[in-house]
Amino acid sequence: MKTLFVLFTTTLISLNVFAGTGDVDSSQGIQSVRKSLYTDLSKDCVQISSSTDQAPIDFYEGECKAFGGYRLTIEGGDLRYHPSLSFGGKKIDIETPGSFHDMPSNKIEWVYKHSVDKEGSGKLQWVGLIYRLSQATEDGEKDTQVLYVVRLDGAKSCLVGTTQSNVQARELAYNSKPGCK
Repeated sequence: MKTLFVLFTTTLISLNVFAGTGDVDSSQGIQSVRKSLYTDLSKDCVQISSSTDQAPIDFYEGECKAFGGYRLTIEGGDLRYHPSLSFGGKKIDIETPGSFHDMPSNKIEWVYKHSVDKEGSGKLQWVGLIYRLSQATEDGEKDTQVLYVVRLDGAKSCLVGTTQSNVQARELAYNSKPGCK
C-alpha cells in the first residue's frame, strides 16, 4: 500500500512539473496552460553566410528553428548581432537598438498557450517571443542586458516592451494587447 501511495504521489508531482502554469475557464470547461519552447542558437541554426578572411567587415546570417509559421534568423555585423523575425514573407519590425549589441544568451523563448476543452480538443496559440541583447552603455564601460518581448500576432506581431526580468518578460508576453510599444 505504501508503494502504491508513493507511486501515486510521484505521478501527480511529475504531471505538475510538465503542466506549466494553468488557467481554467470553468464556464466553458476549457483548461489553458502557459508554456514555452526554446530555440537554441548553438544547435538550432544553419549558417547562411558569414565573413571570411577576404571580407572587409564581419557579418553573419543564420536561419534558426522557429514555430507557428514564423521565420527566425540571426543576423548582423560590425559587432551588432540580433534576431530578425518574419511571418508570411513579411519582415516584422522588432526595433533592434542602434548601439553596439550582441546576443549574450543562446536561447530564444517562444511563449504559447495550450488550451484543451472538456472533450479533449486542443488549440495552440503562440503569444510571444523573448530574446536577450547585451547593449553597450553610453559611457562604454559596462554593457547592460535587456530582454525584448515581441507579441506574436502573425504579420501584425510587434515589440511590446523591454525588461530585465524573465518573470516580467513572460507577463508582458501573456498580457499584451494589440498595439505596439
